[in-house]
Amino acid sequence: MATEWISRDGLGWEQSRLLRQAGLRHGATGRCGGVSQGAYESLNLSFQTGDAALHVLENRRRLCQAVGMDLTKLTTCRQTGEGHIVAVGPAEAGCGAGSVHTELAHTDALMTNCAGLPLAVFTADSAPVILFDPAHHACAVGRAGLRETTTRLPAKMVLAMELVYGSISADLYAYVGPCAGADHVEISEGFAQAVERMGPAYACCIGRGARRTIDLKQTARQLLTDAGLLLGHIDISSSCVYEEEERFFSYRRDFGRTGRMAAFAVL
Repeated sequence: MATEWISRDGLGWEQSRLLRQAGLRHGATGRCGGVSQGAYESLNLSFQTGDAALHVLENRRRLCQAVGMDLTKLTTCRQTGEGHIVAVGPAEAGCGAGSVHTELAHTDALMTNCAGLPLAVFTADSAPVILFDPAHHACAVGRAGLRETTTRLPAKMVLAMELVYGSISADLYAYVGPCAGADHVEISEGFAQAVERMGPAYACCIGRGARRTIDLKQTARQLLTDAGLLLGHIDISSSCVYEEEERFFSYRRDFGRTGRMAAFAVL
């Protein structure tokens, strides 16, 4: 199995064996081990859900303590679907750690080459995407949902690391984390056609039955390989957040009122 589940202090997260062995501390969290209540029970990590801010802060504190990250340096972004990527340095460290108002605006992915500076994005059905360049000591976090597929965000993350850090795509490692499985991501006919126009490999990710569906993990993998990553350098989660209710939040399963998991990485 390409991924493994880590349990610590009542919390849990999935991580890639490839990225761990290459030296990156990272993961995609589950829903257990926090203090949030009701629809957000229990490890909701996003301020943008309607959950109590104090609960989110305590959940983030617990995660950072379990993983060994500095909460005051935790950097998050607004995730507006515009496809923008920010290179995080000392000036941006800690943006969004304690408040939705300080998150990096108009940003969907984060990258850094600074040690000890944790990055996080939030998901409930989209596939987390984490990149690691051990040669240039740099990493990036983003997600691959519907909007991120058409904006090709995972491929843009690779290009951004090449431009900013001198990364070579064939040397990068990638982890595509838990998301809603293909049977549970229904799309419109118009969206299906837009993805099919991206190329034959993407058309294969679209369901052909009466319900039009999309396999987000496979589209993410295709975007990464198109950007130059080697298939053997990509770990794909086998988890479906929609079906594994005890372990994960799911926006679609819970009709929009639910918590968010975090995809995190720290050098």
